[in-house]
Amino acid sequence: MEAQLAAVEVDLLNLLKRVLPRAAHSGEFLFFNSEFMPDYIRPHWLPEESEVVLSLARESLSLRDQLQLPAKGTAAQMYLSACTENSNVKDEHRRGSRQLAAWLLGEL
Repeated sequence: MEAQLAAVEVDLLNLLKRVLPRAAHSGEFLFFNSEFMPDYIRPHWLPEESEVVLSLARESLSLRDQLQLPAKGTAAQMYLSACTENSNVKDEHRRGSRQLAAWLLGEL
């Protein structure tokens, strides 16, 4: 299980490092996905990587939970935190896609 976690986290980190610069530049909806999507967003507006990143992040956190490892500060936890913030449309002071992508890239 530890080897599986390591592989998932490498895949997640590599994918994020590849797509975050693009999202920081374009503002694409990387932090919206099937789990975090306001009503006004249409699925065909999302980059193809949105669901892959979500799946890897969820798998990472699930494995960490099973292994009783902390999740705080991991790429998965920070990505899901960004998704939560981005999808909270009631918060008029939330960071947008560009800012969240730049922040997460800097954290990684």
